[in-house]
Amino acid sequence: MKICVALSGGIDSAVAAYLLKEKGYNVIGLTFEIFDSQKEEIEKAKKIAQKLKISHFILDLKEIFNEEIIKYFIKDYSLGKTPNPCALCNRKIKFGKVLEYSIKELGCDKFATGHYVRLSEYKGHILILRAKDTKKDQSYFLSLIKKEALQKLIFPLSELTKDEVKNKAQALGINVEKKQESRDICFLKGKSLKDFLSHYIPEKKGPIVYKNQIVGFHSGIYWFTIGQRKGLKIPLGKPLYIIDINAKKNEIILGEEKELYSKGLILEDLNFHLSLKVWTNPVAQIRYRTQPVKVKDIQKLKNGYLIIFEKEVKSVTPGQLCSFYEENFLLGGGIIKSKY
Repeated sequence: MKICVALSGGIDSAVAAYLLKEKGYNVIGLTFEIFDSQKEEIEKAKKIAQKLKISHFILDLKEIFNEEIIKYFIKDYSLGKTPNPCALCNRKIKFGKVLEYSIKELGCDKFATGHYVRLSEYKGHILILRAKDTKKDQSYFLSLIKKEALQKLIFPLSELTKDEVKNKAQALGINVEKKQESRDICFLKGKSLKDFLSHYIPEKKGPIVYKNQIVGFHSGIYWFTIGQRKGLKIPLGKPLYIIDINAKKNEIILGEEKELYSKGLILEDLNFHLSLKVWTNPVAQIRYRTQPVKVKDIQKLKNGYLIIFEKEVKSVTPGQLCSFYEENFLLGGGIIKSKY
């Protein structure tokens, strides 16, 4: 079997490639270029391929990444949303264009990455299952990838912890950097979110409103997100939070913590890995590090889905990802349009 591994230049994908080769597969490495400042990562990927004695290819996706991911990211922030570009990149780029290229152009049978997730059968279908290393589990970010892609995927790190991967990398002589892993959005290139967006979105002052009264002014709705408390600089004698952002009026609306809670949300769309008809006891996760909450009801709307929870959830944020699980199996997910 011929397997293409997405080589990023990091230890996760390097160990993934090594494990597959150790099992006797015909392994090739593929690095996809999405912005100009990737030279260092590409060189690392080349050296890893050389060390493992596998072929290495580079795929230029800078233009499509800019059009599909970066512009989407900027547009959503200009509308007062808080987008999740990694989830969209997984759907359109990594498990979209890169997967397609590996199968159609490189003639591979399967496509592998260094993600910390598992694949297993559930209700007669192959689905993504949360990782063995729950602290590193990345399934939340994969809920938008197409169901058809699952049949072509392999996750070699599925049963390993991060520490085990580091140990394997060291044994192979692959450099394990001691600096803390970055969780920043890759295309920010070390810049703060504000510095990045300032290049694309002009300042647009507007009112900050509390109980229908203007209590201050902001320089742009895109600096703020639902649930935010810090940085408001409005002394009203009690803790206040951003409970809503009205892009049409260019307003930021403040309220008390209890007003952050809602009984449900509306999704722009819902991508299914498993048919909704066979969901029996789903839970929803509305942020990467938040605890899932039980779903009481799901209703199909004209343009999306209404999700009702068994208990209220805090800080439902338009633009963010909502992923659904059942017994730790990923059922699918969608983009949050609004709270309900």
